[in-house]
Amino acid sequence: MNHDITGEKRGFFGRTLEEIAVGDTITYHIGEYAQGPHKSDAFIASNDGLCLLFQRKLGGGQFAYIAYKTKRKKK
Repeated sequence: MNHDITGEKRGFFGRTLEEIAVGDTITYHIGEYAQGPHKSDAFIASNDGLCLLFQRKLGGGQFAYIAYKTKRKKK
């Protein structure tokens, strides 16, 4: 299942990542380049091994920036 948080404020990425199931995705930005309020949180989660980041070409120079949840955060 995909969760689109492109219209949400900063801080929403982490909460969404905690709540979704492994294998779900989060679309956190749509645009020409990776940016927006969720970029930093997405990169941190990726570096922590909680998700994989990828982009999907939409056309017209636009991309969907997506995080694929790989595992649950250890408590």
